[in-house]
Amino acid sequence: MNILSSIWDIIRRIFGADPAVSQQEAAELEKLSADYRRLQGYNLTAVFAGKLATLTIAESSAEVSGDNQRAQLIDGVIEKLWKQRKKLTAMAYGTGGVLLIPYVTGSKVYVDIVPQSSMIINRVNGDDIRAVSIVADTTIQGNRRYYRWTDYILDDGGLMVIRNRATNDSGGVVPLTSISEWADVTEEISISGVEDMLFAYIKCPIDNRQGKSLYGVPITYGCKDKIDEITECMDDIRKEYKLKQPIVGMDQTLFKVENGRRRLPITGLFMPVTPSGLNTSGKLWEVYDPAIRDSSYYNRLEKLFEELEKQVGTSRGILTEPVTHGATATEIKAANYDTYAIVDDMRQALVQGIKQLCYAIDVLANAYSLGPMGEYEVNFDWSYSMIESSEETYNQLLAGQQIGAAEVAEVRMFLYPNEDIEEARARVAEIQQAKAEAQQAADLLLQEQMAREAQRN
Repeated sequence: MNILSSIWDIIRRIFGADPAVSQQEAAELEKLSADYRRLQGYNLTAVFAGKLATLTIAESSAEVSGDNQRAQLIDGVIEKLWKQRKKLTAMAYGTGGVLLIPYVTGSKVYVDIVPQSSMIINRVNGDDIRAVSIVADTTIQGNRRYYRWTDYILDDGGLMVIRNRATNDSGGVVPLTSISEWADVTEEISISGVEDMLFAYIKCPIDNRQGKSLYGVPITYGCKDKIDEITECMDDIRKEYKLKQPIVGMDQTLFKVENGRRRLPITGLFMPVTPSGLNTSGKLWEVYDPAIRDSSYYNRLEKLFEELEKQVGTSRGILTEPVTHGATATEIKAANYDTYAIVDDMRQALVQGIKQLCYAIDVLANAYSLGPMGEYEVNFDWSYSMIESSEETYNQLLAGQQIGAAEVAEVRMFLYPNEDIEEARARVAEIQQAKAEAQQAADLLLQEQMAREAQRN
């Protein structure tokens, strides 16, 4: 049984929910997610999602700062999650959206990463989600797969009710305590004073071409016909090369005889020829060897790649070779601007999602008494190498320092991005102190030389 195909029915049964999403919409969400997970063939959605995810999170960082225990707790969770940033970002691009769901086991906070197809929205206020049911986690115990379902309901008074249930692969409800991984998961908890849902929902920034939709859409949404053309072209190329396999005809008497039977070579390159296989001219075969039409096929494939990039909304460089327009920041930005616009939108979605996740962790930490409360701040650092020239940026920063618009520590931070401003200032002070001491020693040596010279005269 495919439990995900019955997610809509199971949620109604185990939680008594009334989904705001039709069963057909739920099935379509799972289909889009399955297309991204597909391992057979050339998965162009996965290619786009992986490439854009790399550009989005390359050389990036996210951290939670604050001189207190609560900030350290949240930072530890985010640090662990950020190691999977490529996976969750690619999933958001490829499936249309991803959920980051925190939960408490014992005295620790963990985060599940699940595609939006695992979420059924039950109630919304405008654009704000107020009730959902989610397939939060799966595990295998013995020879059976089990599913953990989480139901969130936030009423207008700020009361959040979270319910957890477990089912087997037949949809039957089983106790959470019967699954070792979920034995410490609370079955139901109510939390007051909650302002928003206690999970993060990060959507792909692609337009769904509808007035309103509760869910996001994958990066290649609406591009099926073009993808089918590309798949057909690649199949034609594969067939063309396969038909060009060489064959060498050999008289059957040249093959070895073992146990009364002729042993044929296992390579498939050689073929035995009998006298009846000769043509009227007494030759083995007429050679039929048309040239491989690789140039025409690959020209068409390149054109289809370009058309798909335009349809998705990216610049060249995802499926095609990037075009180098020059070395200046302006030219680099112009060449990559379409892709950068999508990347920047996803980064904003990640910022909002991680901040929402931090809020959810903070609320859960209060509810489960995981240490004292404390203030915290979420900080992000993104790379802009795809739209700027590092040499030009450095020269601009250096010029700013020379006219007093930037300090030396800021120049050092560009050269050593792992240092924060205080570390850079401290290191600059050390360098300047060492330089001053060296200059002082050099001046003293020069004075001594001049004194000895004066004594000689």
